[in-house]
Amino acid sequence: MKLADADGRERSLADWRGKTVVVNFWATWCEPCRDEMPSLERLKVRFAGKPFDVVAVNVGESPERVARFTRDVPVTFPIIYDKDSSTAKAWKVRGYPTSYVLGPDGRIRYYFVGDLDWSSDEVVRVIESVR
Repeated sequence: MKLADADGRERSLADWRGKTVVVNFWATWCEPCRDEMPSLERLKVRFAGKPFDVVAVNVGESPERVARFTRDVPVTFPIIYDKDSSTAKAWKVRGYPTSYVLGPDGRIRYYFVGDLDWSSDEVVRVIESVR
């Protein structure tokens, strides 16, 4: 997966090698996606200083539209853009949001379709178990 961020800088999953990563496919028009963004941010903050990150893959929208959304719902994790939905198709995303938890080796350990409270104790325990 090589996708650009809002500044046009290409990002690859290799950038996060050695970390546990939540890869979240989403769109601003998707109400459940919008609802779960704050909990993804809380999860990111909870694991600050640890080998962990959240990467949001926006599907099919412009950086300008996403910037309008993040003015109201600020996030500190990277957002990258799947402009033609090819990455979502390659990852077999069938609905939004869809999230994958990758281990430090880059392998998918868990996936979830639908919104989730990422800051719940149960989810945090699952994330902590991925090594």
